[in-house]
Amino acid sequence: MAFFNNDEKELSWLYEGRTKTGDLVRGTVEAPTAIIARVKLRKRDIAPISIKAQSSFSFFSNIFANLRSKSTNTHEKRVNLFTGLARSREIHNLVQGKDKEAKNKKKAKSPVKDKEITIFIKQFVVVIKAGVPLLRAFDIVINGQENRKFVLILQDIKFGVENGLSLSESFGSYPKVFDALFINFLAIGEQGGILETLLTRYLEYKEKVDAIKRRVKSAMAYPIIVVIVCCLVLSVILGFVVPQFQKIFESMNAKLPAPTLIVIALSDIIVHYWWLVIVCIVGMVYAFKYTYRTIPRFRFFIDSAIFRVPLFGDLAQKTLISRWTRTLSLLFAAGVPLNGALRSIAMLVDNYLFGAATLNIQKDVEGGSSLYNSMQATNIFPNMVTQMVAVGEEAGSLDFLLKSIADYYDQEIEMVIEAILAMIEPATIVILGAVLGSIIVAIYLPLFHLGDVVG
Repeated sequence: MAFFNNDEKELSWLYEGRTKTGDLVRGTVEAPTAIIARVKLRKRDIAPISIKAQSSFSFFSNIFANLRSKSTNTHEKRVNLFTGLARSREIHNLVQGKDKEAKNKKKAKSPVKDKEITIFIKQFVVVIKAGVPLLRAFDIVINGQENRKFVLILQDIKFGVENGLSLSESFGSYPKVFDALFINFLAIGEQGGILETLLTRYLEYKEKVDAIKRRVKSAMAYPIIVVIVCCLVLSVILGFVVPQFQKIFESMNAKLPAPTLIVIALSDIIVHYWWLVIVCIVGMVYAFKYTYRTIPRFRFFIDSAIFRVPLFGDLAQKTLISRWTRTLSLLFAAGVPLNGALRSIAMLVDNYLFGAATLNIQKDVEGGSSLYNSMQATNIFPNMVTQMVAVGEEAGSLDFLLKSIADYYDQEIEMVIEAILAMIEPATIVILGAVLGSIIVAIYLPLFHLGDVVG
């Protein structure tokens, strides 16, 4: 444990585990990280089932705590998605990946970027394929990392493996860094002796998903930047230009038309209460994010409403379908049972509507229904998708057809992004021109009236 500062304060970890005789035991163990806590328990002949930090003091307490989801509930079909608050909360806990005690805490942000994780996995796969022993492979890959926090995490993972923990156990101690899909593939690869193959498949999957994610983010960022620039331009006009005309209007001592009074009122708000405007905007954003994160019904409503937004709703739906089918294809090809694969996808998807639908599909599949019938019953998958799934089930090539669906939707995503980018510029010109034109007309109306009086 030389990679940790000797002065690092140890945390108290609550654990639940089983002894060699199968007895269930609970208690606490002192350790600076979750992995070291697991190692200590192993040395006591206790197989840990769950472990989480009893209190939080520092950066490590948020990262090292095990926040794996324990929810195992399902939800009604789409027609009933907005009924039953208790069941909505079950979906809320599952999709968020939080246990009951953590559901009101702010979600910890990963200290490692997606790009860094992808590069690490790529290096790790290359080194393992070269036949380098596992612990030596960790040393080689760790030496190539620049992110100090990531280095500490990888050193802790290596320590766990070195002391008898499996790869999936060690990596699984960092759920905010490594997703559940990666952990599942590690577990399957270790058990089946096909770790290299599955990691290679996961790497291909992650690179594809990350590429689509970057394209979608770029498409969403452009209109946001345009809106911010427009707001800044309007603020300058209302804050500096309109007040100059206001002085002229006051010297005229004439009755001003309603449009001019509205513009002057907006200008007064910007000039004298700009701080209140900022507070209100920040407050509304925070209130929206808090409500979205903590109230399941509200999030269901927002996640459903987004699909009805022109172009952007189409982009969101296609992105979700692409990732959903690609993930299911990957898991199914790796030999994961369909029921377990659907469960994993429900935990990974970040849209409540798709998360609830996936759980409902899982429930139907458990009851003996085909994947095609279960997907069709949700009414959120296009007919083309469900028909190809039906063909895949009949032909015994479900993983191949699911991947084909994902590839098709990736192309569709590119087309939608191009349409959005092509639409934004003219739409911005029209909207900004209309707003600025309205302000200019409102400002000059009194001057026109004054000219008529003088004439």
